[in-house]
Amino acid sequence: MKLTIFSSIVLFVMPVVGQEDAPLTNNELRASVQKWISVMKSTQEKKSAWREQKQILLDSRDSLYAENAQMEKEILSAFERLSTTDESSKKKLDEKKRFDDGRIALRDGLNDLDEKITAVIALLPEELSKQAKLDKAIADHKNFVIRQDKETISLNGRLTAMLTILAEAEKFNQVVTPFSGRTVEVGGNKVILDGIYFGLAIGFAADEAGTVAVQLKPGKEGWIETEITDPEVIERVRELINVGNGSGEVTLVPIPLDITQ
Repeated sequence: MKLTIFSSIVLFVMPVVGQEDAPLTNNELRASVQKWISVMKSTQEKKSAWREQKQILLDSRDSLYAENAQMEKEILSAFERLSTTDESSKKKLDEKKRFDDGRIALRDGLNDLDEKITAVIALLPEELSKQAKLDKAIADHKNFVIRQDKETISLNGRLTAMLTILAEAEKFNQVVTPFSGRTVEVGGNKVILDGIYFGLAIGFAADEAGTVAVQLKPGKEGWIETEITDPEVIERVRELINVGNGSGEVTLVPIPLDITQ
């Protein structure tokens, strides 16, 4: 390769030398050629190094492009997840607000019902209201009514008491219920009576001998006892009670209209 280059240099230089007054010596020509060869070799080395560095840079660029594209995908995915999360959070906040609003409305509604439930309690006869389940519900309700911090009371607790009272009252109102152990004072003496309720409409009670009888009717302050003085009606009341509690034969027992009205 050097010989070829040297020949080319000689051919290129010879016309020039022929034109100059002082031709180059062999040593000078050889030095020039060697210098040129050194420059070319350095140039080739730099080109080779540049190609290698260029390839490294291109590879780095491609890697950065790929990483950038991946990061863009991840950012878009993160935004989508964030958007979904925000939407889900918004729905939850909306649901919570509706729940809170509903709870406030329910609490206000229960406050309005307090007086009505208290009025129902007055209609419940003593024999019914003393039953353990109903007795607790009534006590809870009365306690809730007088409290000033109603907003701190469990809505479930208040509802449970109210619904228990209404359910028991409704159940009692649909059936005929016999009872015993009621006492009344007649002529200064206490007399034990048993009786029968026709739901929440009316009731009757009489002593076992059929000599004393009372009519029971619900009022705003509770059930009102009215003594029955007509012996014939007392006898009919006793028969009615016997039929109701199962101690007598089933029979039609007429009651005067002024008693049942």
